Amino acid sequence: MAAPRQMTANTLNALKGWPNMNAVDYHAELDSSLSTDPVLAGSVVSLNSSGNFVLGAVGSVMPMFLFSSSDDPDVSNDGGDASSDAGVFIPISPTGQAMALVAVGAYELVSTAYDTAGTFAINDKLYSNNEADGDSTGEAAGILHNQGTLYTDMCVGVVSRGVVDNGYGKNALAFWPFPVFPTP
Repeated sequence: MAAPRQMTANTLNALKGWPNMNAVDYHAELDSSLSTDPVLAGSVVSLNSSGNFVLGAVGSVMPMFLFSSSDDPDVSNDGGDASSDAGVFIPISPTGQAMALVAVGAYELVSTAYDTAGTFAINDKLYSNNEADGDSTGEAAGILHNQGTLYTDMCVGVVSRGVVDNGYGKNALAFWPFPVFPTP
């Protein structure tokens, strides 16, 4: 069993614009082929052809930002079989789906899933690798970084305030989601 994490160590929070009646979010299962476990809140995800979340956003896909970690109790539950085991934890959302905020939403976000060794200036463009090219820029899949070329690589956002406190005493990158697709 993995060591427990502090619940505020890996987050995606909205500084402005979410939640509201016009919020753009999406629910899907994480693809079973993912080698990263757990997939942490704040990670960049996109949909594969099966409609499941995969890490990163490369090519002409819609980037999204994972709100829940893959092992959060409302996403997965390995506590046992409720039909045969008394006292088993029953998740709020037994579908196994995670929620992500879609990059076309009008909000400002802060994510702990960013290149912590990087330097981020206001208006820097943000990118995220997928598992197939995970280390081509030195970054793991799903992590926000500013190493890319606009119109060549999939841009997922623009730095708004830089690195700030996520509201729980942890560093997080503040940005506006802003998908810019590669030129075909």
